[in-house]
Amino acid sequence: MQIAIHFDVICPWCFIGLRRLRAAIARRAGLTPSLVWRPYFLNPDLPDSGIEFPVYIERKFGGALRGKRLLNSLEDIGRSLGIRFAFDAIRRVPPTLDAHRVIRLAHRFGVQTEVAEALFAAHFCQGRDIGDAEVLTAAATRAGISETEVAAALADDALADALRDEATAAQRSGTLGVPLFVLNDSFVITGAHEPEVLVRMLDVATAGEELAAAEPGNFSPQPRSRPTRP
Repeated sequence: MQIAIHFDVICPWCFIGLRRLRAAIARRAGLTPSLVWRPYFLNPDLPDSGIEFPVYIERKFGGALRGKRLLNSLEDIGRSLGIRFAFDAIRRVPPTLDAHRVIRLAHRFGVQTEVAEALFAAHFCQGRDIGDAEVLTAAATRAGISETEVAAALADDALADALRDEATAAQRSGTLGVPLFVLNDSFVITGAHEPEVLVRMLDVATAGEELAAAEPGNFSPQPRSRPTRP
């Protein structure tokens, strides 16, 4: 089974969604899906300098008080999943193109999920600037990728264009928020849902695989499901 995860590295729900997906997978013994990470840009027009985190929260959620309430709720959810959000440590929200370049590079080495999770943790739990080349390089080299490979990816304009085009194509096809999970190119669920919901989708996708194997000429994918994001 392949699960494509459409995400942005500065999306806390994407971090939560990954942990909940892992919890769901753990409930199905023997299931070892391949996770593939797809780019999405929540803030495509951010300047290279980024934006101060408090300003970003106030603008995004219509006020500092509303933003604080949401962050408190995220902290509570995170604790239940072993995520220690440290929003007070975040100083800047950077553009995420370079982070997506490094995560795409990691796919070549089979460590995409490891690098993605390292960057989630760096941003949300350590307050590190994931727009900084040194931070990105550190996450990649810990996963076994050379500094030379990282530097080449960060300078690769063709890769940047491909990532932008991929994110734009996803939006045009109906991806309007993240996280979004696509199972076997057929079954879609949007949002960081509880493991119980994700388990049901895993079961549906598994049943589809079994039907396709038994009757390859008669199987067609089920319609895509688009539940509301929490």
